[in-house]
Amino acid sequence: MKRFYCFFGIFIFGFYFSQIKVNKKRDVEIFLMDSAVSIERYLDPNKAYKYKIINHTDNNYIIDPQGFRGKTYVYECNELYSQPEKMIPKGYYSRDLEDCKEDFILLKKKESLIVEIALLNIDFFYHIKPNKSYYLDIESKHNEYTATLLGCTDYIKDLKKQGYKVFEDQIKARIPLKP
Repeated sequence: MKRFYCFFGIFIFGFYFSQIKVNKKRDVEIFLMDSAVSIERYLDPNKAYKYKIINHTDNNYIIDPQGFRGKTYVYECNELYSQPEKMIPKGYYSRDLEDCKEDFILLKKKESLIVEIALLNIDFFYHIKPNKSYYLDIESKHNEYTATLLGCTDYIKDLKKQGYKVFEDQIKARIPLKP
């Protein structure tokens, strides 16, 4: 029986520490479900990174998974990677009411969800060498302004009338980057 508890404890310990907390506040926490990021996986839409969001409050929140705005910097051996290979083309679109209902995350009080959010915002291709160390430095924010950049203003107003609040927080994380 002791072996079972030891194994279970090691499993929980390893799982908890393989996640990276990415936001500043403690009332709603966001964890990257991986211990590192790779450019190849980031570019593959079928292998999106998952995040665990935990609401420790008695409030319901509106989160736009595409409403995180900021910069992601790549560091090679603790120095800013200053010469990326080429830009990653991105586009934005305007959403209608149905898109808003489909896209938005409605986080209820004391709820925990596993979701996909566009948090990394890597703008360039980087040549990652296996013999060097790399990491991402993410600085971003989510608030009512960033959540309505692609539309959905009326939808957010309706949800706020129902008692929801727009999630507001700063994202600040350092995440290992692997080849």
